[in-house]
Amino acid sequence: MKIAVICILCVCALAILISMLKSRHFLPVLLLTALQGLAALFCADFIADFIPVSIGINPYTLTVSALGGIPGVIFILISSIFLR
Repeated sequence: MKIAVICILCVCALAILISMLKSRHFLPVLLLTALQGLAALFCADFIADFIPVSIGINPYTLTVSALGGIPGVIFILISSIFLR
């Protein structure tokens, strides 16, 4: 099960990076996506007291949220529900 989640995560990250490269504004888009993802991660961690799912902030979640943006944080939330 964990290998499938890692494979799905890699495919999603690759798709996001390819779309950033095709936009011809790679660096600004990458920075904006990273900032949005990190902000969403910290917001989800802040409201973790009110929802039944908690996200631990570690290097893996920071990487996923920085590369994936808001969809990456949603993926972390959904995977933490299913991988309990």
